[in-house]
Amino acid sequence: MRAQRFNSLSQLAAVMAGFAVTILLLESEALTVWAGRLEVSRVSMIAGAAASAIHNALRPLGIEDVRRASLTGLDRLGWSDDPARLMAARNAYLGNSIWPEKPCNATVAPGRTPSFASPRGASAPLVSSVPLHTALPQLPPPTAGKPRVLALVGDSMMAVGLSDILLRDTAADQDVRVVKAFRSGTGLARSDVFNWMTEYPAMIGTTQPDAIIVAIGANDAQGFVDNGKVLAFDSEGWTKVYQQHTAAFLNMLTQNGAHVVWMALPPMKSAAYNEKIARINRIMYTVVSQYPQVSWWNPAPYLGTDEGAYRDFATTSDGKTTRIRQPDGIHMSDDGAALLAPALMHWLNLAPPVREAQAEPAPQNPSHHARRERRPR
Repeated sequence: MRAQRFNSLSQLAAVMAGFAVTILLLESEALTVWAGRLEVSRVSMIAGAAASAIHNALRPLGIEDVRRASLTGLDRLGWSDDPARLMAARNAYLGNSIWPEKPCNATVAPGRTPSFASPRGASAPLVSSVPLHTALPQLPPPTAGKPRVLALVGDSMMAVGLSDILLRDTAADQDVRVVKAFRSGTGLARSDVFNWMTEYPAMIGTTQPDAIIVAIGANDAQGFVDNGKVLAFDSEGWTKVYQQHTAAFLNMLTQNGAHVVWMALPPMKSAAYNEKIARINRIMYTVVSQYPQVSWWNPAPYLGTDEGAYRDFATTSDGKTTRIRQPDGIHMSDDGAALLAPALMHWLNLAPPVREAQAEPAPQNPSHHARRERRPR
């Protein structure tokens, strides 16, 4: 009988150590990126400093350059699903300049030189409150034979529920072409995690939307680092920089004359989270109100109570009760998103779809009814 051989603990430790060294050699830059994406805290700052020190020590070996060149080659072949990485790989292959590393105050479009002009609303005094009942002025009808190009932009507030409904409602309409430019888990606060100033131009490519619907900000109630300084959420410094990020983003969206609907974040179930969202809405409205071609639109009267408070359920036209928000108390359900679609289709000057047993908005007080936009039938 042959003796069974076992690996010793020292051999296992050697293998693990070799594996760790290989990871450090090949992924030291990725380790730095990972540390930078941690929620801002003392621990994340220490982790970031340690990762940066390791990366800087290994950089002279040149291994990272080989790895980066290999990944760029794979991206050119379609390996990545990140539009900005694919665009950067194409530009590198063609010998074009790649997007600037920190374009937060720039407007960037494919093939254009970034403009560092100061965006509107970047330093406007913060409003004390946002309007609850808002109307959407209807756009001119689409030009015959030239479909309106609509971009759906944002984070999971666009990706979950709302985009599905709008894509479904416009699918058979020859007067509109929809461009998807949304990504869950993103926002305007942490450009180190996902930089909309580079990702949006890559998402739309050479397309120039003339109408844009934006739903973003649900992930932005967190601190971030700006110029090496930790800014806590809701601090004076945080508010100033976030306002600048919002203004720069909106400047980019409107640089070619597009008309924009900027959706306020709806009421949230958690009282603490809802308070943070209210702060973000105030900052966003401060910026949005500076742009004549941008309409601030508050979905609270559709998704919330008459006073704009959170509600989970609504009654359909046939008397049934349906859930209009996801169980997480943040996102919209399909039925909740369907409440918003008619007003948005009316804004686009497109025929609204006919739905059976659609949920109804919250009942309105008579004093509010006159101020609220009429929903097209």
